[in-house]
Amino acid sequence: MVVSKFNVLGLFHTFNEEYFGGVLPIPNFKISHSYKTLGYFHCEVDDFGNTSDETIEISGNYDFTESQIRDVLVHEMIHYYLLYIGIDKKCKHGKEFKKMCNEFNSKYNMNLSVTIDLSDYKIKEGNSNFMFKLCTLF
Repeated sequence: MVVSKFNVLGLFHTFNEEYFGGVLPIPNFKISHSYKTLGYFHCEVDDFGNTSDETIEISGNYDFTESQIRDVLVHEMIHYYLLYIGIDKKCKHGKEFKKMCNEFNSKYNMNLSVTIDLSDYKIKEGNSNFMFKLCTLF
């Protein structure tokens, strides 16, 4: 699956309903050109702890399988969910994040983790063959 804002939005809607009870508002979506980072969630936080500009970025440099794009997007959605419910305003890979990953891995047969071996990920046709062996998902 080649990544576009349109198909990431569609997957977000599906996964939001299926795994998060539909509670997450639609964030901004960006397609990055990273070979090292498959996905990234970030937002602005003001001096009062209010958040805005919630954004999920997914690398457009890979031809993801269905399970790979699901795992990358759900990983970022867990960051968003923990921010949204007020548990983790810094969007880190802390205790609650790891707990949710483990629950999703068991319940939904996912492969969520903090780092990932990129050797199973296919670079999109026409892109460089240079890639990193180990990737950090933010």
